[in-house]
Amino acid sequence: MEGFDPAINYGPNDAGISAITIVLGIIGLISISWLFGKIYDKSVKFFEANKKNKS
Repeated sequence: MEGFDPAINYGPNDAGISAITIVLGIIGLISISWLFGKIYDKSVKFFEANKKNKS
C-alpha cells in the first residue's frame, strides 16, 4: 500500500479557494471601492464648504 501523495491527489478546491470565496472577494472589492468613493466625495464637499466660508 502506497502512502498519500498530496501532489497527485489534490483537486481544484483543495487549496481553500471555493466559488463562494471568489464571489465574496469580488463583492468585497466593489464595496470597498464604493465606500472609498463615498468618503472621498464627503471630504471634498466638506473642504469646499470650509473654503467658501473662509473667503
